[in-house]
Amino acid sequence: MRKHKNINALFQIDSLSQLNPETDSSLDIIKEGLKLGLNIWITNPDNLTFYAGRISFVASKVKDSSLKLCKSKKIYLEKFDFFFIRQDPPFDMKYISNCYLLELHKKFNKKPFFINDPTGIKNFTEKIFPLYFHNLMPKTMVSSSVKDLVYMFKKHNTLVFKPLYCKGGEDIYKFSRKDKHALRTYENLLCKYKSPVVIQKFIEKVKYGDKRVIFVNGKTVGAVNRIPKSGAFKANLHLGGTARKTGLSKKEIDICNLLGGVLRENKLFFVGIDLIDQKLTEINVTSPTGIVQLRELYNVNVSKLIWGELESIV
Repeated sequence: MRKHKNINALFQIDSLSQLNPETDSSLDIIKEGLKLGLNIWITNPDNLTFYAGRISFVASKVKDSSLKLCKSKKIYLEKFDFFFIRQDPPFDMKYISNCYLLELHKKFNKKPFFINDPTGIKNFTEKIFPLYFHNLMPKTMVSSSVKDLVYMFKKHNTLVFKPLYCKGGEDIYKFSRKDKHALRTYENLLCKYKSPVVIQKFIEKVKYGDKRVIFVNGKTVGAVNRIPKSGAFKANLHLGGTARKTGLSKKEIDICNLLGGVLRENKLFFVGIDLIDQKLTEINVTSPTGIVQLRELYNVNVSKLIWGELESIV
């Protein structure tokens, strides 16, 4: 994207104090936008108001790459060219309500362009979206039934339990068929989250890595292999996983090609998918990460690619 001081972008993100300036993808995109001379603002969902067909935010303009902020002010959403929905899950009623209100804004206003579209985020959450492609996944069940858990253990010696709407490996557990704590943990997850639980066959080869593939406007722009630390099964980088270079097999490329069209169709512009042993496990449409690691490993500036793709939309 050429330097363009008339472009305005608003980022709906978590508090800056919660974000790691060295590794956070949102901050990387913001800093790249500032280099290009764009006007970058930040806000959060609590600062949204819908009235008479318009959304306003209390937002702050970012002064410079140090991420110092100007004094906050009320500003209307249609004044922006781009709006990035980048706050982390849990994908709860607060998150869904935010998407509903942003959808209403789209009904009455032509601007901004959403990254990602609130309808797409609402309809295709991280752990439910892959179920549309269940034949590409490890054997996976979503249930609240103890009988279903027993059935899955009869089929598979080791299972992973996942809550539907969390992030970053939170409350994800692995149990063998003989583990006496499995049933209690399953019931505790049902009670804690008041929603069904993902029961998935454990993939032993996760020890060789969990690939994060980044898509921009439906096209793959890079992949990072996240290796779990010794003795662990979660490959999340903030949990001790290590980022390594990787390639994609023909099967993985076919999965990416299949997903690319679906992402574009649903206006999911910036997405990260997870692949373990050539199987699809997650599609992150809320706040995908990994672009800092792509730059460090391959010298690929995904943030610059994002702004370049967006240039044609203005």
